[in-house]
Amino acid sequence: MKKKIVILFIISLLAFTPMVSIDGAFAFSDGMAGENYIIYDENGEIICEKSSIEVGDGFITSDFYEYEIIEIDNHKGYAKLIRKLDPPKIKYDNNVRKNKMSARGQLAKKICLYMTHNDESYTPTDGYDSIYGAGGIHDVATTFKDELTKKGINVVLDETLHIPHNSTAYTRSAVTANRLLSEERPDAMFDVHRDGVSKSYYYVTNNGEGYSKVRIVIGKSNPNFDENYAFAQKIFALGNSKYPFLFSDIYLGKGHYNQALQPTDLLFEMGTYLIEKEYVLKSVPLLADVVDTALYASETDGDGNISIDDPNKPDEIVDISPKPPTNNGNNINNGTTNNGESNNNSENNTTTNTNNDSQQTTQNSKGWIWAIVLSVLTILGLTLGAMALKRNEKKKKDKSK
Repeated sequence: MKKKIVILFIISLLAFTPMVSIDGAFAFSDGMAGENYIIYDENGEIICEKSSIEVGDGFITSDFYEYEIIEIDNHKGYAKLIRKLDPPKIKYDNNVRKNKMSARGQLAKKICLYMTHNDESYTPTDGYDSIYGAGGIHDVATTFKDELTKKGINVVLDETLHIPHNSTAYTRSAVTANRLLSEERPDAMFDVHRDGVSKSYYYVTNNGEGYSKVRIVIGKSNPNFDENYAFAQKIFALGNSKYPFLFSDIYLGKGHYNQALQPTDLLFEMGTYLIEKEYVLKSVPLLADVVDTALYASETDGDGNISIDDPNKPDEIVDISPKPPTNNGNNINNGTTNNGESNNNSENNTTTNTNNDSQQTTQNSKGWIWAIVLSVLTILGLTLGAMALKRNEKKKKDKSK
């Protein structure tokens, strides 16, 4: 009987082992095939993609058209045009750096970074879309810190874990954000994430090189929404002027995302779980440049132009005045190029790309299913072992009588 118990115990351990990744973290999948939503405008054109949406959510396309989602049906969202926004009319001069003072009047410029969803990862590079613990998103945050530091910014990267990845994760990360605000008094705080949509929505090429786009997320439940929204638009306009391929959109969700703490707190979606992490890391220096300029370069009211600093050439003036929309402001099929190349934005091509992404997602989903099955086998094995042990003890007592 003891041999049977030992065998059952070994089987239980073997069943549990596949759930553990190489670095010892439990690997679970949170991206299931078909969960992402394709959002259409009133003309039936595809203009956005999101992993989860609610009626009332909004977003701004790269040409500053603001939409609101008014209907959801079978993983399709339908949005109406609310208004055409004017990009912030600000002029930046990187040669004048606000007297080398931060926005809070401190001698040192300071930014804080943290991750509400620490487990988020990149399937092609990390092997899983989610790793229970410090996932691939930590690599992105670390690179972001390094690139901001090169700009002369004091960066505090807080890698406190806020797992599990569930509805109360933001409650846990709020403790971290409040502590950072109190102890560090930063000029801005950024919550670093990765998205859960298709690769085609984020992947973009520029001069023949691949990059990942970045999405800015703002919480509509934030009582100081207008201030955060204004700062997001500033970042968005500046990024679009210097790196037109960098930002995908500004998404306006119904959460608060801990952004009520100060007007310069934002959430960045750094690519999606189906994109190679290398493309995300290539975009990080560009984002750092935009953030540095928006926060610390001098600002003056201008005529709709932004002065961009480039160490390799004199300052250039880039016109960001409103322009006619191109393909309704978004190309989601294999990204866009900076060489004027056009992409077919048809629903058929989008479906093909989504299906290809879904095939890879399905493989991850199978891993999650196996994890559940093996967990049940583990519990069953331990239960049978306990029952066998109890029966063995009972037989011993009966023999002793």
